[in-house]
Amino acid sequence: MMPRDPLILSPTQPEWQGRLSVVVHNSPPQSMSASFLLRGNALHGALDLYSPLGTTLAAVRWAPGSVVWLHGNDQQAFESLEALTEQATGAALPVPSLFDWLQGTPSTTPGWQADLSALEQGLLVARRTTPSPEVVLRLKID
Repeated sequence: MMPRDPLILSPTQPEWQGRLSVVVHNSPPQSMSASFLLRGNALHGALDLYSPLGTTLAAVRWAPGSVVWLHGNDQQAFESLEALTEQATGAALPVPSLFDWLQGTPSTTPGWQADLSALEQGLLVARRTTPSPEVVLRLKID
């Protein structure tokens, strides 16, 4: 198991919680949704996913050179956050850009467009149009 990094748990690190959904428009479409708690930044961070009843579904921890997916008593290492998100959701999600978008900073990721217009109301929608299939990532921040 990856040791707890004090940077991840530092009270000065950004933190977001709410609901997220990812829809991959392939045949058949794939989708996943969960409540989440996201802490840290693109280099050091933690993501916890919860069921509607509050049970921990999975946790992700990352630091330079280490990305670990924790699910129950199992853990799996990945080369990158993009590799992990591709296996978990069917599409590589632009995690570094996601942190920028959550802070209201437009960030360019090839193929992705983020709508930050409702961020003050706690809504972020990002869409990947190329390459196929189309992917829609929605976050509702509490």
